[in-house]
This record gives sequence, structure tokens and C-alpha cells, in this order.
Amino acid sequence: MSKSDNVREPLLQSPQQASLTKADGDRSEAQPSTSGPGADDAEHVVWEGTTWQGCPAACFCCSPICCSSWHWHITGQRIDLTHGCCGSSMETLDLRRIIDLHFHRSVWQLCCDRGTIVIHSDNDEFPKLELTTFGTRHLFEKLKKAWTRARIATAVHHDNSDHHMHT
Repeated sequence: MSKSDNVREPLLQSPQQASLTKADGDRSEAQPSTSGPGADDAEHVVWEGTTWQGCPAACFCCSPICCSSWHWHITGQRIDLTHGCCGSSMETLDLRRIIDLHFHRSVWQLCCDRGTIVIHSDNDEFPKLELTTFGTRHLFEKLKKAWTRARIATAVHHDNSDHHMHT
């Protein structure tokens, strides 16, 4: 057996797993889920990418200078945001604190496979987060499932077997 026989070829990635880099109004780079089968659902990466909040297309090249980039790391348990000048601010939002999720897109965004996910939470500093990027319809479905799992995981089981017993 030669040394080359022990080398495995890398597995081909599906289009959903491939790295995405797109450009438009709110610029973004996305790297979909990297967790494999058997990974803990709570730490499963739902989406990770960078958006440029409120950055018009003409200012895209200056966005790093203007400190308008937001790095998102969304898992099955929380949303981690890094933003501000040189990543000076970091926020974490527990998925259980999300009150509602909303997805919308204009006709133009529909044609470009783009949209906006609005995340409403009880977080005082960021009660409303907007994530605009490419492939958001698929991302919205994944985020909705992760949010539902996070809420179900916090349900408390009560053992009522001897609740009605009389002594």
C-alpha cells in the first residue's frame, strides 16, 4: 500500500455548504453551517457571516474605515455579534430571548435571492436586529427551527405522578 493510498479526497460540498460571497446594498459574506452530523444541536452553526449595516453600494469600499461591519455567528443556542470600530463591541443574544422572527423581501430582493430577517427580542440594547444577506429564505427556516428547539429545550418537565395522591 503506497503512501498516496492513505490520502482521502475531500468530500464535495453541496451548494448550501459552499462559501458564499455576494455584494449589494447591505454587503455580506456568508459561510453556512460547518457542523457535521452528530454535532451538538446547541452549538451547531446555523449561519456565520459579515454584513455591512446601512452601507450604500457607493460606500462599500469604505465600510471597513467607517466601522460599519457586523460579524454574525449564529448557533442553535445564541447569536453572537461583533461590531464597531475594529470589532470593539460584542453582543450575545440567547435564542430563548427572541420574541418574534420576521422575514421579508422586495421584488428586487426576490430576484436576487436576497431578503431581510428581522429579529425581535427582549434585549434592551438591540430589541430589533436586521440581517440582510443572500439566501435568507433558507437561513430564515434554519433560524426558525433553531429558535423553536431552544424554546422547547427550556420547557420544564414536572413529575405529577404523586400530585393527586391523598394521604
